[in-house]
Amino acid sequence: MNERDMPDTPGGNPLRQLEIKHLMAFEAIYSTRNISRAGQSLGFSQPTMSNLLAHLRSVLNDPLFIRQPRGVQPSARADELIGRVRRALQEIEVIVRPDASFDPAKDVREFRLHMLDVFETILMPSLIRKVQDHTGVTFRLLVTAKVPIVDALESGQADLAMNVAPAHHPDLRWEELMPMDLQVIARRGHPAIRGSVTKAQLEQTGQVSMDMAPGALANGRFFRLVNRPERHDVVLVNRPSSIIEMVAQTDLVGYASRMHIEASPYRDRLQVLTPPVPVTAQNFQMTWHHRNDADPGLVWLKDMIRATLAERRAELAI
Repeated sequence: MNERDMPDTPGGNPLRQLEIKHLMAFEAIYSTRNISRAGQSLGFSQPTMSNLLAHLRSVLNDPLFIRQPRGVQPSARADELIGRVRRALQEIEVIVRPDASFDPAKDVREFRLHMLDVFETILMPSLIRKVQDHTGVTFRLLVTAKVPIVDALESGQADLAMNVAPAHHPDLRWEELMPMDLQVIARRGHPAIRGSVTKAQLEQTGQVSMDMAPGALANGRFFRLVNRPERHDVVLVNRPSSIIEMVAQTDLVGYASRMHIEASPYRDRLQVLTPPVPVTAQNFQMTWHHRNDADPGLVWLKDMIRATLAERRAELAI
């Protein structure tokens, strides 16, 4: 029976109506935002991909992907499902490769991380405490400002990236870690800003900002800031932590993610203020190359990262 002949059997068990190739097609379309490129990455023809997607839509009762001028856009239901689908595919990979294993208590492994320094503050201290008894597990953190995420993962220079993911790259996989959730920060005792901030104050007060000029940051083009008021940049930096450190000790203001602020040793020196208009709806992502989907060491590390960040959110009440 081919995909065209596959019955929908309404009212039946949805699990019995799906095969692994449906999940693979869903993940590939989500990652590439393009049905043809997704098919190429899987070795499936365009008609096969269309049939797989049509069957998914029927079983899940959702369009899943909406056509756009240049590809497709995931529906809210697709956004909700992608993390679970990726985890399911990782587990299936482990099943079909039973000889692959990783024992952190016995194995020796250096994990190379392309990590925005936000995660050096939020994640790494807690993660290190969780794995410190596994003496064979070590970490190498790359200098990310000048290293493109795609290059680092494709070359194997990095095993995992924690940043803002490149858009629609067919060979990369990613999942949401946490919202960027940018807030305005000013030092406590600021002469002009007390408890709230207006658009006019942001336009008139000097700021510490990330340097987004072309070529300044290897991955700067992936950040999408909208509705940001006109500003006077006094200092341009390439580390988000530098914004927090400088704002806490001067009369400049800046933007930082809420979780980063709460985890910073400078937290008690800062006012955390709601922006007069939302600045971005982006999320920080965990990204890896698809060839490492079933790497047992990375499967273990990704689980540790998810658990550690969940614990940190609870500790920081975010």
